[in-house]
Amino acid sequence: MLNRKIIILVTAILLMSQSGSIYAETLNLDLETAKRIALENNPTIKIAREGIKNSRAMVTEARANLMPVISGFSSFQHAWELPTMVLNLPPEMGGQRKFQMGTENNIVYGINVSQPLFSGGAIWNGFQMSRIGRNIAEAQLKSTEQKLLSDVTEVYYGVLFANSALDVALEALESSEKNLEQVNKFFNAGKSSRFDVLRAEVQVANFKPVVVSSKNGLRLAESNLSLVLGISDSVNYVFKEKLKFTESDLSHKSLDELLGIALQNRPELLIMQEQKLIARKQLTIARAASMPSVIFGTSYQYQGMRDNLDFTHDDFYKSFNSTLTLSIPLFSGLKNSSKLQQAKIAIKETSHQEESLINVIKLEVKSAYFIMKEAEEKVETQKKTIELATEALRLANLMYSEGASTQLDVLNANLALNQAKMNYQQSLFEYNVALANLKKAINQL
Repeated sequence: MLNRKIIILVTAILLMSQSGSIYAETLNLDLETAKRIALENNPTIKIAREGIKNSRAMVTEARANLMPVISGFSSFQHAWELPTMVLNLPPEMGGQRKFQMGTENNIVYGINVSQPLFSGGAIWNGFQMSRIGRNIAEAQLKSTEQKLLSDVTEVYYGVLFANSALDVALEALESSEKNLEQVNKFFNAGKSSRFDVLRAEVQVANFKPVVVSSKNGLRLAESNLSLVLGISDSVNYVFKEKLKFTESDLSHKSLDELLGIALQNRPELLIMQEQKLIARKQLTIARAASMPSVIFGTSYQYQGMRDNLDFTHDDFYKSFNSTLTLSIPLFSGLKNSSKLQQAKIAIKETSHQEESLINVIKLEVKSAYFIMKEAEEKVETQKKTIELATEALRLANLMYSEGASTQLDVLNANLALNQAKMNYQQSLFEYNVALANLKKAINQL
């Protein structure tokens, strides 16, 4: 039985260590996994979530202002010298008389209850504003998530592009090395010149630093990805996918349809609507400052008085009273009217800000839409260019082997093919990033 417990304990420790080191060794990654990790670990998202917790606490605090305040109290007072009262009596009653009031020691304890009954809507609207603030915090979290998902997507595709660029560079180096090998064979057979060999060697030498630069670019892109994901920079990534073209349903939607989706779904517009409500609530609160307020209060207490400290139960007497307090503001040095004016201005400002935000969102959608369309055309064009460049290199090698062309033609054709492959990968990267930006613009990432 003891051995079984030990085995279970060791197994649990191993599982915990493996789960804790998942980000410290090798991570199989695709885009959806990258998004999930970022939403779990990115500090920006954590801050936004804490903001929601804070806004909920503020709602609770504002709700408390609507409820009665109950407080217990107690005090002890010692009079070092009792106050003297003077009583003027008629002469036949002895004339002026003096006597001391109270006792040396006084103890009071009890309970107070205070409940606001009317505040001109200030307290209620303050509570409503706190609830609106909570809604804004939740919308800000959605906006932050969309921004993060957009960043993750762009950085992720940046790593895939860096991987593709490295593959192209390695293919180019391998192709140039094969070409050098072929030229050496021709040179040994007397079919090419020493100049052709030198050209081929120069091409190999030119591609080697390109490979080194591509490797460094990949490392930098992976470090940037780790930063966005919020995980250790020591992770070894294994990517499950490569850059590719996947046609999106958004390509078949018109620009007007996309604009309508964006204006309906963007959390920034929801935030602006809530801010307009807050501005109206602030106007109501500003008006309430010039209105009367009514507060109900009640007190239940016991008071004991003695000249010494030998208090007993019989020394305490209870009292119970209630008050209704009416407060009417008469003059505040134009403070209330100034706040009222500021609140009216704030309402106009939010209307202008909403109009400006709508224009910004429309421009963002249009820009992402046109860039995506342009990227689609580039992908198709570059794909055909690779086909043409591949055929051109084949013909150049064939003609060179038959002595119908020079080594320079082969080198130029090889460079053209490598450039076409790089341009194709660049167009794939631009398309996928543009599509992600369009999805962000309509809040569909």
